Amino acid sequence: MTDEKTGPDTATEHMVDYDRNSYMQSNLVKSRADWIERAVRDIGPQKTEFRHLDLGCGPGHTAIEAVKPSIVAYRQTSPNGRIAICHGDQPHNDWNGLFGLVFSESGYLQDQNIRTEASIGSFYDVMAAPDSVSLATCFVASHWLSRPLLISSPGTVWYADLEGEARAAYEDLARSDWTRFLRSRAIELAPGGYLIVSTLGSTPDLEEINGIRGSARHLYRAIHKVAATMVTDGLLTKEALDRFIFPLWFPSVSDAVGPLIQNEDLEAAFEVIEASVTDAAINPQDAYQDWLADPEKYAELYTGYVRGFGESSLRLHLFEKSAKTVDEADALTAKFFERFEELYRAEPGRYASETLTMTLVLRRR
Repeated sequence: MTDEKTGPDTATEHMVDYDRNSYMQSNLVKSRADWIERAVRDIGPQKTEFRHLDLGCGPGHTAIEAVKPSIVAYRQTSPNGRIAICHGDQPHNDWNGLFGLVFSESGYLQDQNIRTEASIGSFYDVMAAPDSVSLATCFVASHWLSRPLLISSPGTVWYADLEGEARAAYEDLARSDWTRFLRSRAIELAPGGYLIVSTLGSTPDLEEINGIRGSARHLYRAIHKVAATMVTDGLLTKEALDRFIFPLWFPSVSDAVGPLIQNEDLEAAFEVIEASVTDAAINPQDAYQDWLADPEKYAELYTGYVRGFGESSLRLHLFEKSAKTVDEADALTAKFFERFEELYRAEPGRYASETLTMTLVLRRR
């Protein structure tokens, strides 16, 4: 049965070593540079300033990679025009780390007509003044839901394998969150402005549970497999595992465009330029296939990747639920990742993370 309560934290709180473990995210961001450049050319010169709002920016180099193409493209359109780059994310983002990069040689402030700023909050809410944004982007972030739900989910830790009431609850939250996201962008974007969203996606597949194949299906099943061995060994409680689920929803094309069709205000606000789910541009069948011949490195990279996006959720909603002290939670965290790395080392390729990329490009009417 579904529990009406929700988790106490935001979905992405306290990600661990995200920048160091963001290889896949970096590849996706770089692969969308062409869309950014095309959008900027269509937007054209702005009277006061060209304002790029990057949502869910994170603390690392991907935040720089997300905005540099728009700066280059706008300089070709308006060599001396003013540019404002606004990085948007939640309060717990490593803002010092991010702006350390922004002001470094690898940043973008060498151009004297660029200013930088932060907008702190949830991208499910309004993050900028009405009609003030020329270009809004959101990369590898919008698949995180606004909050976790405390539901019964035996046998899985991710949305695509949920069934019955549990799946319906997550689908309802995902639809509500995405509608909020789009309505917030409709307020912020100036007429003629663009929204570009690209994140992990899903595609129809009748051989999969619920007829949908989500990105990284084998990886999430491996996470559950390792956690289940810890239940068997008495390290985790079955109740904690049966109620743990990552607060994610990897959208299909129909998920992405649904609110634009179903809500008159959004249909009136946006023109759909692109809506697609495609294989990732680099290593779509296995994010780390280049290291398959080196099981040690392969396992290390996958373990780092899961630590980067998932350790905080696992610790707060799984390991701490089975521990009595902080030290016990630390030990469970270490034991889980030790076993996870052992699994990937022993069977390289079996739990490969496939990557499907959902891209939505909208123009504000």
